[in-house]
Amino acid sequence: MRVIAVRFLLSLFLFSLFSLQMSAASATVATEPKPRIENQRVTSQVAEKRQIHRTAVRDAQIGAENGSRSDPSVKGKSIKFIAPPKKWITKTIFCSSGGLDSACSATIIDCRATGKSPRIVYMREEGSNQWYGPFSQCGDGYPPAPDINDPTIPRTPPPPPVPTITQIREAFLELPFAKPTVSTNPGEVDGKTLKDFKTYYAASWPDEGLAPGDVSKPVKLLSWTIEFKIASKDYRYDFGDGHTSGWTSSTGGVYPDGDVTHSYREVGTKDIKVDARLVGQYRVNGGAWQDLGAVADLQDEPVADIQVVGTRTRLQAY
Repeated sequence: MRVIAVRFLLSLFLFSLFSLQMSAASATVATEPKPRIENQRVTSQVAEKRQIHRTAVRDAQIGAENGSRSDPSVKGKSIKFIAPPKKWITKTIFCSSGGLDSACSATIIDCRATGKSPRIVYMREEGSNQWYGPFSQCGDGYPPAPDINDPTIPRTPPPPPVPTITQIREAFLELPFAKPTVSTNPGEVDGKTLKDFKTYYAASWPDEGLAPGDVSKPVKLLSWTIEFKIASKDYRYDFGDGHTSGWTSSTGGVYPDGDVTHSYREVGTKDIKVDARLVGQYRVNGGAWQDLGAVADLQDEPVADIQVVGTRTRLQAY
């Protein structure tokens, strides 16, 4: 009986000791910090957003250098970056209605509805010899810079040099123009007219040289072949006695239809001539005629002379 009691007390002691160990272990587990799972998730998200932002900034910088770049990380929107004009060399050709290439012809059609000036633009990067284009452009400004990594962007040789309108006008002024002469009526036969008598004047053009109505031979100007059509602007008749007709579009004529006339008040030999100013149109490679906007004021026209004689009044007795 005593042995049973001892065993029971020993078992109770061991159970109490085990309970105390379990309580201590539970307290230890309760006081240890829990894993910071939420904090790690937030930190990871912040780092990911920072990486996306750095990628967007880097793509923006690359796009500013290379032309355009899309950033797929910004809510699916395409962001286009246009390179600063100073990083690109541009050559612009202003399109007109006559004799230019197919790119200009298409651009003229595209820009017709906008009412803006059609032009085509070639572009290359600074420090590079590779040209891109032609690109159509309506009005002022520049098209977006090409993506140099896009194989579909046309690579072209340098655009041919194009003469300016100033160079075209200078070429017009250097043409071999004819010089007009003046004739009178009366006086076309014997070179005489009467004092206080209405004299008629007419301008005419010789066969040598370019005269109104003529078309010049083709002139090669840089990459263009240009022809000029000559027209008269006006004439000024110098009557040789200090009087002129002033500028007029008339070529004059003979009695009774001529509209350039003058009466001399003094007898003597008078030096007469007609000054002329010419205008013209030009066309490129056989295209449409375009106004030139230049005036050729001819110099040193030939001088003719006319003798003014008096009349005598004779009384006759019957």
